[in-house]
Amino acid sequence: MAGSGRISARIHPPSVLWLDVADEPLMWTEQAPHEWVDWWAVNPRPDGSSPRWGPTNDNVEEMLEQVAEGSAICFAPSSMAQYYARPDLSWVPLTDAEPLRTVLARVDGADNALVRGFAEVVRELAADARALSDD
Repeated sequence: MAGSGRISARIHPPSVLWLDVADEPLMWTEQAPHEWVDWWAVNPRPDGSSPRWGPTNDNVEEMLEQVAEGSAICFAPSSMAQYYARPDLSWVPLTDAEPLRTVLARVDGADNALVRGFAEVVRELAADARALSDD
């Protein structure tokens, strides 16, 4: 959410529900399949309504600039708050949306030291992320 946007003009809550932002225009991209966009947008909403679509974007930087300008909000994975931290944006958890699940997929039989090492790093990072979210 933009630091000067309609939502963030209030005291930043520790989290929001989709209903709290239901009237806000929502960023989206034409670069992704509609099913993906609908999942991220919580479309349809639990009450059956559709999002209020805002401007489109072609990449993360463009999306963040438009959010910072106050054009719209976006739903994003919590990891973006760490990698795209900006003083003009607030990252507020959307608590009633299904969490993003990420998996490591690999070709059957591709079990060598490099693959095992990469998988171990992924496990460690996932454990660290879970520990941070529990704090």
